[in-house]
Amino acid sequence: MVSKTINEMLTVKKGVINGEVTLISSGPLKLGVTYSSKSGSIPFQVPLPSNAKIKELTLEIAVTHSSEPHNVKWRVWFNGFPLTREFKPQITVEAKDKFFSKVLFDVTPVLQAKGFREELILAIKYDGNENLIVDHANLIVTYEASEAKSSYIYCSGAILVPPQTSVKYPFEISELIEGFGELRGVMIVSSKLSETKIFLNGKNIYNAANITGAEEFYIENIDLKPKNILEIQHETSNIQVRDYVNLSTILATITYMLKPKLDIINAKLESQGEKEKVIATIKNNGASKPDKAWLLVIDTGVVVSRQRLPELTPGEEIQIEIPCKKQMLTKHGLMFIRVVWTKLSRTFTSEMRLR
Repeated sequence: MVSKTINEMLTVKKGVINGEVTLISSGPLKLGVTYSSKSGSIPFQVPLPSNAKIKELTLEIAVTHSSEPHNVKWRVWFNGFPLTREFKPQITVEAKDKFFSKVLFDVTPVLQAKGFREELILAIKYDGNENLIVDHANLIVTYEASEAKSSYIYCSGAILVPPQTSVKYPFEISELIEGFGELRGVMIVSSKLSETKIFLNGKNIYNAANITGAEEFYIENIDLKPKNILEIQHETSNIQVRDYVNLSTILATITYMLKPKLDIINAKLESQGEKEKVIATIKNNGASKPDKAWLLVIDTGVVVSRQRLPELTPGEEIQIEIPCKKQMLTKHGLMFIRVVWTKLSRTFTSEMRLR
């Protein structure tokens, strides 16, 4: 029999690395007799930085099922590679008439054997006679890079919070390093009438309401300490709400990173008859090269032209000419340019309106 424990969170990994750790969430996937399908797939988009490499990749699958784990029959593939034919979760909790399980795989060897690419596919075939719901699936990606350092803790499981209740969860950071604190995670909410509040060391850092299903959250610039208390509150004004709010995944990080900063020094729109072009000067005022960068020309909310930018070194400046065509004749200044660049898992932007 499955333990009747309704709160169980496993510390999967923690430590300090030269690089960055991030969470990529996807899903859901509903299989079984009610949903007219017993197989399906979940895609992931994973950034592949040019100046870093993926060191570790952990796959986490969150599953709600009616039967006890030994009765669940499934098969799982990752990028076409068979992972398992057995349902052997690391964590299972029981809540009312359902079970919630977490299944984790180290899929780094799969990617090393088959090669890394930006789109990765999780495929599942359910062989049972009931329903199987993949509430969400996550990839925990560890990038190895000389221009970043991270102290982190990754926890997976289930903290089930009944209505009008709060639950506290303590966790520790291995080493306080200079950098910015961040909290990523996934919670599962069953009712739109539920309101969830997350507190870190007594400070309210996140609120969510009017949502259902798996909700990924990302909170920046938080004050992480060696020992921390995460508190989840579940509030509702409707006495008919009976279901739990489930905090399923936690990734807390402190990251120091040499960031690129691509500033638009000046930009103008030039017209010659029916031909138009934007001339822009871009300078990297940051401390490192971007992994990828693009220049977009946007008119009334529509991207009318784009161009890949070179990887500018710190202090480097470049002038770009990009042909474009205005969507509509306007004098209201609705045309602007945007520079988009990435560093490891992060995306940054700057923009300037064209006059």
